[in-house]
Amino acid sequence: MDKIQGMRTFVAVVETGSFTAASKRLGLTDKLASKYIVALELQLGMSLLHRTTRSMSLTHDGRIYLDGCRRVLAEIDLLDTALQSTSGLKGMLRIAAPLTFGDTVVAAAVDDFMEAYPDVTVDLELADHYVDLAEEGVDLAVRMGSLKDSSLIARKLGEARLIVVAAPSYIERYGLPRHPEELVAHRCIRDANNPDPSRWPFLIGGEWVQIPVTGPLISNSPPACLLPTRAGKGIFICPNVFLGDDLAQGRLIQLLPDFPSRTIAIQAVQLPSAFDRPKVNAFIEILKRHID
Repeated sequence: MDKIQGMRTFVAVVETGSFTAASKRLGLTDKLASKYIVALELQLGMSLLHRTTRSMSLTHDGRIYLDGCRRVLAEIDLLDTALQSTSGLKGMLRIAAPLTFGDTVVAAAVDDFMEAYPDVTVDLELADHYVDLAEEGVDLAVRMGSLKDSSLIARKLGEARLIVVAAPSYIERYGLPRHPEELVAHRCIRDANNPDPSRWPFLIGGEWVQIPVTGPLISNSPPACLLPTRAGKGIFICPNVFLGDDLAQGRLIQLLPDFPSRTIAIQAVQLPSAFDRPKVNAFIEILKRHID
């Protein structure tokens, strides 16, 4: 058995808490991961893990060996990083992202990343539920809004601003609102992802005010909301990262620019690890350029 692979498997099992999660992280089967640990223990002549049908914990020797493994593997990864800086990144990068944001901004960043690092295979999973990084073997997840799991390592990528938009045809037909309070009389298209889709927040006179709105459509998909907005059927409040060329090409115009709405944090999260992850770092830098 390759002792380095055994050490990586041992650390992954401890960090993720299970053979199943460790296997997904490393791209192994559960059976092979278990085989690596058993072989490692036989080579060392000691037990590293206490195992029962319901739980798993480190032995005294396992705690000591874990610290040593992390130091050794960190040095190996540093060496690999130094080599990759001249020979290029390789291997697999698993990314999870929200569906709409993934379809637009993250997908564009992946395209640039593949161009820059052709020897890396990207596995992009798009889903609107929070993916368990350890359970799914995900290297990096992109999340919008506040984080629920404080055990993850988070890096802020930027912010999305909610801005109010409408098509020129809507303004010609229904008029231009000049104050948020005038939205009460307009047809508003509402995003169900917002905390309260029927009350839009605005900073008015230094205070946050919730403006009640109504309209013909409520959807949890910003692209679904943008279709009727472009067709002139309503006013929409939308994260600016989803608008693409709509504003630049005049399909939509921004309304109420003097009345800011809320911002949404965009963050990259990953599991804590003793190892440097050059593929993750490289992708984050590219994704930040697409958000800025």
